[in-house]
Amino acid sequence: MSFGTFYRVEDKVREAFVGKISKSEWYDVLGEIEIQSYESCDAEESIPAWVLALKKEEAPLNLLFQGELRAEQNEYDDPDVVFLGKNLIRSIVLEIGVKGRPYFQTLLQGVNCLPDFWLFDSMFTFLNESAEKDEAVIIMWGG
Repeated sequence: MSFGTFYRVEDKVREAFVGKISKSEWYDVLGEIEIQSYESCDAEESIPAWVLALKKEEAPLNLLFQGELRAEQNEYDDPDVVFLGKNLIRSIVLEIGVKGRPYFQTLLQGVNCLPDFWLFDSMFTFLNESAEKDEAVIIMWGG
């Protein structure tokens, strides 16, 4: 079963991921910072559709699921993990606001993933609150 979760974290958490490359190193850090204790937004199984829809967008939107820092892919198809700092979150929120809801609905329709548009409102609210609180976001998905 697939899953996807956004976690709101302090921007200083970035330091724990700098220099970490493998997913196992990232998972170790996630355990150390007790990622499950942070405020989160459940994306269920919809992140792959959003990754596909945003893939050809320009920065900052194409960085939403690429992150500033990310664990490298591995042969085991372990869940993806990315870190987005507070400045990137702010720029993404601004761009989402400028483009507007219909733009993203059209993007998802263009990749035959319109049912995954349900995530827009909760994702945008979560990212906007993160920007207002000057916090970073870690996104994890897979399955």
